[in-house]
Amino acid sequence: MRNDRGFTLIEILITVAIIAILAGVGVGVTTTLVRMTRGETGAQQLDGFLKRHREMAVARRRDIEIRFIAPNQVQSAQRAVPDPPAATPAPTVLETMTFEGRIGYRLFPGVPDTPNLFGNATEVAVGGTAPTMFSSEGAFIDAGNNPVNATISLGIEGDPLSATAVTVLGATASIERWRWNGANWTK
Repeated sequence: MRNDRGFTLIEILITVAIIAILAGVGVGVTTTLVRMTRGETGAQQLDGFLKRHREMAVARRRDIEIRFIAPNQVQSAQRAVPDPPAATPAPTVLETMTFEGRIGYRLFPGVPDTPNLFGNATEVAVGGTAPTMFSSEGAFIDAGNNPVNATISLGIEGDPLSATAVTVLGATASIERWRWNGANWTK
């Protein structure tokens, strides 16, 4: 006769096994997502910094230099208006931001350039002649007033799944964030 008051040992073991399998799969997926998300915070910070200073350059009608300072800082400086014959003063530093959570400028072996193909020979691949800046018209330019494209690669040392990148299209200064998912770049 079957006892209707409880579960058999086999039923309990099968239930525990199913829960263990689902928990194991969930932990693996969660760990990967956490690693990818940790890397993305740096790209979000840089994206916001660049957009804010581009808008500032247009609103103030002044060129704003952007300086990428290794290993994990970015700085903005407002350029003075030349007033010949007086010497033009040095740019005034507006803001220095340090990336959070061990994020810094990094390239990872086996991680290719973003789909924009602006280059990834170095962690901060910016074309043209330094300094680079947002112009008062809103473009991203070099010292010769030529539009330049840029790819800034970020991540946490030793963790390729934290790889992210921010690209800047020189002529319009449009900014895109990219995340490496282990196989390809996604927006």
